[in-house]
Amino acid sequence: MAGLDEAQQGAAGLGAALLGVGVALPGPLDHARGVLHRVTGFPEWDGFPLREALAGRLGVPVVVDKDTNAAALGLAAGGEGGSFAYLHLGTGLGAGLVVGGSVHRGARTGAGEFGHQVIQLDGPPCTCGNRGCVEALCLGAVARGDLQEAARVLGAGAANLVGLLDIDVVLLGGRTVAAAPEAFTAGVGAVLEARARRTGQAAVPVRVAPGGDGAVAAGAAELVLGPVFGRGGG
Repeated sequence: MAGLDEAQQGAAGLGAALLGVGVALPGPLDHARGVLHRVTGFPEWDGFPLREALAGRLGVPVVVDKDTNAAALGLAAGGEGGSFAYLHLGTGLGAGLVVGGSVHRGARTGAGEFGHQVIQLDGPPCTCGNRGCVEALCLGAVARGDLQEAARVLGAGAANLVGLLDIDVVLLGGRTVAAAPEAFTAGVGAVLEARARRTGQAAVPVRVAPGGDGAVAAGAAELVLGPVFGRGGG
């Protein structure tokens, strides 16, 4: 595993200055044990003890979490207050949820599999094995070049999340959003505004998350640095 070898060499070069390593990657995974589950598209990683493998090679503490959780943690540490959802649209679609100032991972650290909520029972097949998932519908629209439809589908999923958790703000990120931020903020915002008119509540605002491509990396560092500086691990 060349990546582990390179990380080991880097850790050796840093010596005592290295406090630990934060690893952020697609889920699902077990954050508490640092074990990967059946990552969509990479079933061969199911059950791999990544934290143990890295800690053994590097000789430092290792924290493993989903990329969306790491980004959400970094955003909270950077000053994003209240309860919010960070929706990450790239090669897949996931969410990092911050509720009451803390990252919500769930009883089995499996929360945030946002892309695999089914919104069309007879919809197209998804790589997770279901049909009509938000991820499949959204990425399909992106592949066709129909960003308006992709944003509408993303907005439908976001509206479900707003209705379930009553969050303060929806933050969007990921390379697909970064390529057309106005289209996605406008499209998702329009769906949430329509929901607000039906419910009589104020519309939940939608913004592009600050930090761009560095949001996940900054959050991965926060996995290690947060407890050191008394901010907790999310």
